Amino acid sequence: MPTTGNDRRQAVGAADRIFKVQSLTGRCGRWAVYRSFDVTTADTAQRQGAPREGLLARHPLVFFFLLASAFTWGYWWLIVVPLNLPGPLFALGAAGPTVSAFLVLALTSGKPGVLRLLHSMVHWRVGVPWYLVTLVGVPVLMLLAYLVVPGGLADFRAPDWSFLPFYLSEFALTLFLAGGPLLEEGGWRGFALPRMQRRHGPLVGTVILGALWALWHLPIFVGPLAATGPDATFVSVSIAFVEFTIGLIGFSIVTTWVLNNCRGSVLMAILLHLAFDAAGAAFIVLFPSASPYYVPVCWQTLGIAIVQSVAALVIIVATRGQLGYQRYQREVELPAMTGTAR
Repeated sequence: MPTTGNDRRQAVGAADRIFKVQSLTGRCGRWAVYRSFDVTTADTAQRQGAPREGLLARHPLVFFFLLASAFTWGYWWLIVVPLNLPGPLFALGAAGPTVSAFLVLALTSGKPGVLRLLHSMVHWRVGVPWYLVTLVGVPVLMLLAYLVVPGGLADFRAPDWSFLPFYLSEFALTLFLAGGPLLEEGGWRGFALPRMQRRHGPLVGTVILGALWALWHLPIFVGPLAATGPDATFVSVSIAFVEFTIGLIGFSIVTTWVLNNCRGSVLMAILLHLAFDAAGAAFIVLFPSASPYYVPVCWQTLGIAIVQSVAALVIIVATRGQLGYQRYQREVELPAMTGTAR
C-alpha cells in the first residue's frame, strides 16, 4: 500500500526514538547503532585478551603435571641415559616444571600470564625476617634431619673454619649447576601452587602439590638413574620413597607458608629450595657415616620426613591450617581481581 508523507514522518520519528538512547546524565544519547558498534568492538577486544577456551584452558594443572613429568622423565631416560651425558646436562631435566608452566601460560593466558610469572621470579622485597627463615631456618632443619636419624648424633663432627667456604660453594654449585631450585620452582610454586590453593585451599592444595612433586622425583628411585644404593630391594625402595614423599609434603607446607607471606614470590621459593638442597649436601661432611643414597634410614628420607613433618605441624597449628593464605588473598589475589595490583 502506498505511504503518505505523514506516514513517512511518523516512521522516521519512531526509528529516531528506537535508535536513540538517553544517557544517565540526561544528555542526548548516542545513536544505538554506534553504541552497538562500540559494544561489539569491546567484546571482540575482551575475547582476544581473555584466556583461550578449550581443554587446555579448562584443565591447566592436569596438562602442567603431565608435561612436566613427560619432559623430565623423557629427557633423563631417553637422552641422558643412552648418551651418558655429564652431570650439568643431566640437571637440565629439572627445567621440566618451569618450561611446562611457561608453555601452558602462553597458550592459556598469553603474554600477561607469562609476564606475571617472570615478575614473581624477581620479586625480592619481602622483608628481612623471611630471608632469615629461608637462609637460616631451613639449613637448621636440614642439620636436624641428620641428627634425628639413629646414630646421627654420635656420628657428628664439629666443623672447622674451612667448612664455611665449602658451605657457601655448595650454594653456588647447587644454584647454577644442580638445576633444581632455579629450574623447578617457576613451575611448582609459580604456576601450580596459586591454582592449587584456589581450587583445594592452602593446606589440602599444598599436600597434593607436595605428593606430586615427590612423584616427579620417581626416576631417582627406580630405573637406570636410581640412587637407592647397591643393596636396594623393592621393599627398601618403597619405604624410602614413602619417607621422601612425607618429607617433601612437609617442606612444601613450610614453603607455602613463607610464600603466602611474601606475596607469592617465586624468588623466595627458589631460595628455600636452594637452602634445602645445598645445606643438605654440605652437611654430609659433618657426618662421615651418612649414606649418600636414598635408603630407608638416612637424612634425606627418614630424617627429612621427621623434621619437616614436625615443622609443618607447628605451622599448621599456628596458622589454623591457613598457612598465611588470607594475607596472600588480600595482597595478591584481591588486587588482581580489582585491577589494583602493584
